[in-house]
Amino acid sequence: MRFDPGNSVQLAVALAAVVFALPVSPSELDAQTRGRPPAELRARLSYVTSVRQLGPVAYRDPLGAISPDGEWLAFTSGRRLAIQRVTGGPVLDLARADGRFTWLTWDPTSRRVGEREPLFPDDFEIRTPRASTIVQGAGGQNQLSIIERRYNVKAEELDQLSWSPSGRRMAGIKRNGKRTQVWLFDTDGGNAQARDIDRRLTNPVWHPNNADVACLSMSGRDIHPQLEFSCAGSVTGGFSPVAYGPFRFSADGRRLYYAAPNELGTLDLWVRGVPGTGANPRQDQLTRFSRDTYAPSVSRDGKVLFKTQDYRANIAYVAAEGGPTRLVTTFQSETPSWAWSGSRIGFTFGGWRRAVDDLRYPDIEQHIGYVTFDGTLPEDRPSRTLRSSESEDQGMHWSPNGKWIVFHSHADGSDDIWLMPADGPGEARRISDDGHETGWPRWSPDGRWIVYPSFDEDDGARRSGLYLIGVDQESGEVTVSSEEIPLADLVGEISIAEWSPDGQQLVFEGDDGSGTKAIYVVSRGGGVPRKIHEFESEQSFSGIGVSPDFEWVAYIAPADGGHFQLWRVPMSGGEPEQLTFDPTDKAHPAYSPQGDRIAFTLFNYEAIFWLLES
Repeated sequence: MRFDPGNSVQLAVALAAVVFALPVSPSELDAQTRGRPPAELRARLSYVTSVRQLGPVAYRDPLGAISPDGEWLAFTSGRRLAIQRVTGGPVLDLARADGRFTWLTWDPTSRRVGEREPLFPDDFEIRTPRASTIVQGAGGQNQLSIIERRYNVKAEELDQLSWSPSGRRMAGIKRNGKRTQVWLFDTDGGNAQARDIDRRLTNPVWHPNNADVACLSMSGRDIHPQLEFSCAGSVTGGFSPVAYGPFRFSADGRRLYYAAPNELGTLDLWVRGVPGTGANPRQDQLTRFSRDTYAPSVSRDGKVLFKTQDYRANIAYVAAEGGPTRLVTTFQSETPSWAWSGSRIGFTFGGWRRAVDDLRYPDIEQHIGYVTFDGTLPEDRPSRTLRSSESEDQGMHWSPNGKWIVFHSHADGSDDIWLMPADGPGEARRISDDGHETGWPRWSPDGRWIVYPSFDEDDGARRSGLYLIGVDQESGEVTVSSEEIPLADLVGEISIAEWSPDGQQLVFEGDDGSGTKAIYVVSRGGGVPRKIHEFESEQSFSGIGVSPDFEWVAYIAPADGGHFQLWRVPMSGGEPEQLTFDPTDKAHPAYSPQGDRIAFTLFNYEAIFWLLES
C-alpha cells in the first residue's frame, strides 16, 4: 500500500499481544515537575503533539516514531494509524486495524506505508537452510553452535519487523515460550538466517553499519531487560545497559538513545556513546518528567523524537437524570461498584501503568478497596483496603448480605474469579477454573449466583461466553460449579453482564470488534438474546450499568466533541439520553442501589510527543 501526501511515508506496523502497567504514588509524582521539561532542556525541546488513548482498561500507550527524513511523525491510537508533520499541520489517517498496534517501524526511504500483510504475499514463507543456536559457554560467555536444521516461517508469524538502514534487509522476532528466534532476511525473503536463542528478545534494531542487530534481552527470572549489541550474532559486545522499550542509534552509529529507570521507578531518556566508535562513553540523562519518558526514534539529521505519558483515572458520579460530574476519589482508581446499602463505593486502585512494570504483567499493583459515600467527598485515599495485591485485581462486587466480595484476579497465575470475606480475616480463594480474559463478576440480588464473562479456548478456538457459579452467600461455599450459559445467535465479545432485580434476566454488552457495540438482555438460563440498543464506540471494556427498577441501561459512547460520555437508554429500547457533558472521558458506569446516582471511571490517557534537536 502506498501513500503520498506530498512527501509520503513508509512504515510497517503489526499487531501482537503486549501489555503495559504500573505504579507511582501521588506524592512522588507531585515531587516532580508535571508535564514540563526541565529548565535546562526547554530551549532544545519542542512540543509536537498529544495523542489520546481510548480507554483505561486493555489499552497501552500510543506508539510513535519519526520518519528517517525527519519530516513526519507516525502514531497509533487504539486501532488507528495516522501521520502528521513534526512541524504541525493536518492529521492524516492511514489505516484501521482489526486489533491494536503494538510496534511500529519506518522504511529508510520515508515514502511508503503499510501493515505487515501488504509487505508480503499471502502465506509467504521465509526459509533458511540452517540455523544457529546461541548456547551459554564457560565463564558465562556466549558461544555460537551451528546446528544442521532447517527453519521456515510465515511472514505473519514475525513480530517487530525492522528494516536495515540500507533498506535491503529486515529483522524480525518469533517467540516460542521463553525462547526466541531472530530472523534476518532480504526484503524479498531470500538470504534468510534464523538464530534460536534461549532467552526472550524484543525490539530488534539495526546498527547503521547494516550488519549488526541489537535487541533487548531477558533470561530466567530477570525482568530487567539489557541491551545486547549483537543479538543475532555470536557475542554480545561492549556495555549492556538496562533499557526499556524502543531504543535507537544515531545515524552515524556513535550514540545510543534509550529509556532507563530514574530514582522514582519511572523512565527517563538517556544517551550514551557506543563502544568502539570513539564517542564519549559517558551516560547522560536527557529528561526528568513525572511520568514515563521513553521510546526514542531518530532521524538522519539528528532529531530525536520521544514521548511522555499522561495517565490519570479517578472515580466520579452524576445524578441518574444527568448533570454535573462530581469526584469521588482524587487518587488513581477505576471500575467502581456499590455496596447494596449504597453507603460504599468499591474500586480497583494503585499506581499501575508504568513501563518498568510492564514486563511483570499481569503481576501489577492493582489493589481493591472502598470509600464511604457519606457526603465528605472527594477522598484522597481509600477508606479501607480490602485486598493488597500485585496480581491485577479488578471488578470487585459485594454479596447482597455484605459478607463477601468477589473479584477477578490473576493471582497464582490464574485468570479467574476469586472470593474472600468482605471484612476479614480470611484468605481469598479461587472459585472458577481455566479462565481466559475473564471479566468482572456480578452477584445476583438473591445472593445465589455469580455471573461473569470469559473465553473458551479449547481446540485453539477463542469463543466469548457468559458463565454462572452458584454460591451460598452465608457460608461462601460454592453450590454449583461454573457452567456456561447457552446463548444463541450471538456475534461479538461479551465484556460485562448485570442482573435484573428478580435475578431471572441478564443484561450484557457485546462488541463485534469493528467499533459497533450492542446491549442485550437474555434469560438467566440462556436462549436467544434480545437486542436493546446498538451504538458506535471503539472503547473496549467500557461497561454498562442497570438501574435497580430495571427501566434503564447506562453505557459509554462518544458524543459531539469526541469525548466518551455517559448515556442511558430505556430497557425497552428507544432513543438514548446523554447524561454527562464535561470535556473528559468516562468508562464503567454503575447505578447506586437507590437508583439516584451513577458512578463511573473518569480518565485522561495521552502520549505527549516531543522533539529534541541535537
